[in-house]
Amino acid sequence: METLYNHLKSSPDPDKALLFFYDFLINSTAKSTIFELLISFKVVDEILFGIFSQSDTLSSFLINNSEYFFWLIEDETLSNQKNRDSYYSEIKQLLNQTSNLDKKEYLLRHYRKREYLRIATREIINACLFEEIMEELSNLADALIESSVEIAYLRLKKTPKLKGFCVIGLGKLGNRELNFSSDVDLMFVHENEECGEFYNKLASRVVSILSINKEGGFVYRVDTRLRPGGFSYPLSMSLGEYENYYYTFGQPWERLSLVKARPVAGDRNLGDKFLKLIEPFSSPKNIDIEFIKEIRSLMFKIHKNFKTEDCFLPQEIQDIKKGKGGIREIEFILNYFQLIFGAKYRELKHISTTKGLLILYKLGLLNEAKKLIEVYLFYRRIEHKLQLKQEKQTQILPCTKSEIAILAKSLGESPDDFTNRYKKYTKFVHSVFKKVFVERVGLPIFSSHEDLEGYLNEYNVENSTLISKRIIETVKKYTASGIKKESIQEIFDFAFNLTRKLNLFDSVVNGLNKINPTYVNAIAGSKRLLETFIKLLALGYGERIAKNQSLLDTIVSPSKLDFDTPTYREKERIEFEIIIKLISSNYNHEDLKYPTKLAKEYIKNICMRYDLQGSLAVIGYGKLASDELFIGSDLDLVFVCKDEPIKQEKTVIKIIKELKRLYDVDLRLRPFGEKGSLVVDVAFLKNYFDKDASSWEKQAAQKSKVIYSGFGKLEIEILYKDFITNSPPKIDEIWKMFKKIEKNKAKGLDIKSSEGCLTNIEFIVQAICFRRNCIEYSENTLQLLEKIKDFEKIDTSSLREAYIFYFKVLNALRIAKKTSKLDSESAKLVEFILSEEGILNKVEIHRNKVIEINKQVFM
Repeated sequence: METLYNHLKSSPDPDKALLFFYDFLINSTAKSTIFELLISFKVVDEILFGIFSQSDTLSSFLINNSEYFFWLIEDETLSNQKNRDSYYSEIKQLLNQTSNLDKKEYLLRHYRKREYLRIATREIINACLFEEIMEELSNLADALIESSVEIAYLRLKKTPKLKGFCVIGLGKLGNRELNFSSDVDLMFVHENEECGEFYNKLASRVVSILSINKEGGFVYRVDTRLRPGGFSYPLSMSLGEYENYYYTFGQPWERLSLVKARPVAGDRNLGDKFLKLIEPFSSPKNIDIEFIKEIRSLMFKIHKNFKTEDCFLPQEIQDIKKGKGGIREIEFILNYFQLIFGAKYRELKHISTTKGLLILYKLGLLNEAKKLIEVYLFYRRIEHKLQLKQEKQTQILPCTKSEIAILAKSLGESPDDFTNRYKKYTKFVHSVFKKVFVERVGLPIFSSHEDLEGYLNEYNVENSTLISKRIIETVKKYTASGIKKESIQEIFDFAFNLTRKLNLFDSVVNGLNKINPTYVNAIAGSKRLLETFIKLLALGYGERIAKNQSLLDTIVSPSKLDFDTPTYREKERIEFEIIIKLISSNYNHEDLKYPTKLAKEYIKNICMRYDLQGSLAVIGYGKLASDELFIGSDLDLVFVCKDEPIKQEKTVIKIIKELKRLYDVDLRLRPFGEKGSLVVDVAFLKNYFDKDASSWEKQAAQKSKVIYSGFGKLEIEILYKDFITNSPPKIDEIWKMFKKIEKNKAKGLDIKSSEGCLTNIEFIVQAICFRRNCIEYSENTLQLLEKIKDFEKIDTSSLREAYIFYFKVLNALRIAKKTSKLDSESAKLVEFILSEEGILNKVEIHRNKVIEINKQVFM
């Protein structure tokens, strides 16, 4: 019992093995002998408990035919591989024992079952290489089909003939790679056209003999759907009929099926004639790109249509045959090379998958082929284990982790090692499949919606169903506009390759759908312009361009950045031109003075319209004062009046309302912030500066400018200059203020407020200038840097480079409608916009330099 327990414990499924072993003992008349053999020979344990734990059908067969146990452990039963002739000879001897045709058919079924038991046992105990198992199963099938042809002749009361009729094996049978539960894909060919009716009856009899499920089960499930015309055509056809069909009506999938064609029974000379006949069809010398697209379409349909349960492994790889990175993809990869190079390298034709892949590797046609052999054999071993269990044609991996563990153990692996290996292999195979079938051919925009959706799914594009429909709709518009198909294809391929990694293709398609195709085609004449245009669509500017198509002229032929009248259209145009400069790598920091100038003029015009008494002044802060406004910048404003501020509030409210037509307005820098009045008089402002203003307000006021004044502009400028230069903030106060800003805003890397970034540079420069008493009212950071570069022992050139670089990155984030936070995802967007790689790395380099300078100044 201890020995029995140890044997069971080492089997993949001990509980099942014990139950079958119990039934086996009950049916056996040599119980003591069985136990003696179990104790004495480890291979007996491997045979018995391997079968009982891995195959329900073979276990039942062995239980009902317990004498085969002793046959299995004979010296030569499991050690020798049988070829087709050996099998045929054994079957012939067996069938010659009776003249009863029903009995002959029964013996075929029984013999197949017995040999499956022997071959399965060879695999279970690893008595041979796995390739031998597939080949031996195929040899057995050849012999059984040959014998079924002879019985079929007898059923029709004819003497079996060696000529005139041939059975062609396709699929795994044709490739000599049968599973334990494979269908056999068959076609039938005859030579004498006048005897077509007889040969069809003969073929029908063969199918019946093989597939009928009677006593002892069946020989094989037979599939004849790969023949020309499927069920609508006769089972057997003459050479002439095959020739007429394939060269008139032959489909791409039929080329694929014929690559594996092999004569398996009957007249082999006739079979060779058939192969020679189909050779120009199955291995054409020239295959155009459309044919490759059709092959790829087949795989897309398979991926879309297969359904599995929601289980332990991801659904898309649960089907080992049809799933992503599965057996079918490996077969299609080989088929591709067989179709393309079959006419040049004859050795690629009618060959097993493993041998075909090895030839590809040796010929240097596919570097990954050797690895694919390893993966393919691993898959086929899994497939065998799945099908051994119930002798059902299944390729679906188990759902539960416990079932996966049993499967893994039958393969000699731990559950974790098995699942990790399987996931790694499926990823590898699918990458090769994409390289061969997807990356070599562009978007199938002139194909069906299903093909296009399948292509997009290969790249994990979100909303693929909706996008594919929108693409087809857009392509129809472009075609109707008289644009050549080649041009349309180039536009969509370029757009997809440029944007797919960032999942921005959806926005591009929407934009292409809305904009006049003629404009797009004109832009597409230049790759540089097309790239800029596609980036704009990807960033969501398609709607704006569609509404104002003059912006397209801006892309093709940029106009002057300056303007005549500060209107919405002019603001949009100037901002759009700067965006184009940023995207096309022509950005210049000095160009920001133009949108700033427009904003200033806009403020002046509105104030002059409402300030009829000349009693108001508007102070601009921040980027408005430093001539650095960009898209999305708001206006930091403070309103000052000559006197009687309460009377001016209504006018200020009207001005703010008008300003908000084009800009957001921020009034928080006014005295006492949000608690203060909308407008204050000069006397109040002076008193506030003298008594209540904080040190940080001196920093803010340093970067301010009178934008409009209906009275005393000089008086206000002097007021601000005195405020920032009298009792300037101390260096530790400036540092504390920066740390407060950083703490409140910088969770993660913030390109504005993190240490070593934009605000830090501004505070460094201000601190030096306040300390050296060289700060000037309304000067911007770059102007102040110029002042200190000759007398301060810090690397001002690094600060300048970092400042301009940060500004560029910040503005790229703005046009992408992102915050100033920079992470790996937003950095990819910035790289896309600026056509620069390694943005995070560049930021880190600049930060390190700024932080080092920061230590020199503040520490």
